[in-house]
Amino acid sequence: MSDSAYFQSLTQEIHALKNRVRHFIKDRHWLSDGLWKESVLRAVIRRHLPRSLGVGTGFIVKAEDVSTQIDILIFDTTKPILFQDGDFIIVTPDLVRAIIEVKTKIGKSDLIQELERLADNHYFVASTALCQLFVGLFSFDCDNIDYRDLLSSLDATAQGNSRKKIHCVALGENLFTRFWHCPPETPRHPNELWRAYNLPRRSPAYFIHNIIESLCEKSVLDNDSVWFPREGKEQFILGDQLFTKNE
Repeated sequence: MSDSAYFQSLTQEIHALKNRVRHFIKDRHWLSDGLWKESVLRAVIRRHLPRSLGVGTGFIVKAEDVSTQIDILIFDTTKPILFQDGDFIIVTPDLVRAIIEVKTKIGKSDLIQELERLADNHYFVASTALCQLFVGLFSFDCDNIDYRDLLSSLDATAQGNSRKKIHCVALGENLFTRFWHCPPETPRHPNELWRAYNLPRRSPAYFIHNIIESLCEKSVLDNDSVWFPREGKEQFILGDQLFTKNE
């Protein structure tokens, strides 16, 4: 896994699988094609997680409200589930470990809308369960999105609230953004920021491995050289955006 070629091959696998349904049905039913792409990413994530974590799609329910549908919902299987049928689940906030939105293609015009919906779902969970979950946006392709627009949009969407932050974004095969509490260059000094990277043919793989790191932090960090390429990604930095936290 430590070779960057592995990350490139994982990206190739994801993109090969996501085109499989489109090959057969052409442009007859875009909803089915979108659902297939979500299932591809769920399957790739599921193969790496321990049995104590489930991967599905569905809703989060509180006594007085219900979330919008979550494309990928990772949950604690050791707690009771309200409803489950195949990959479709309905759970309470305390089960939620990660929420991920998946898009076939995203453009500059709909970026803010997608980020806001994801941030609202983060707040929906975290304001009740007081938990730290992974929140991510994954798009197989992107159209004319500059990393500066992405960074500023992430900060604007969070509105200074830690419970509305989005932790990772992968757009297409190259653009990757991660939120850092302590950047690698200052590991003992908190400096909350989003950092954008240009990672040719590796962005989807980094996204998946950051999910795993977030959910199984000790194991991944103890074996960092196995889970991530030796060369790292800091040499591929595009820019930073400080998190403007509300006091």
